[in-house]
Amino acid sequence: MKPILAAAALLALCLGGCQHTGAPLAEIPDELLTCQGAPAWKRGDTQRDVASHIVDWRAAHADCRGKLGEVRAMARPGS
Repeated sequence: MKPILAAAALLALCLGGCQHTGAPLAEIPDELLTCQGAPAWKRGDTQRDVASHIVDWRAAHADCRGKLGEVRAMARPGS
């Protein structure tokens, strides 16, 4: 029986080291958890139509990239 008690005590010590003692993660606001949707293609035949669509895609990308940066900063302060 003594080996079982020793093993149980060792296991309890090992599991105690797995506890998370760091600061809790910051509460992430809901507005940072959703991104602007990708724009739908509006059929057009001109270069202006294509250029406008590309600008809309880049705006959606910038929205998501900026929000992800803010979430990353909240999750990893100081990095």
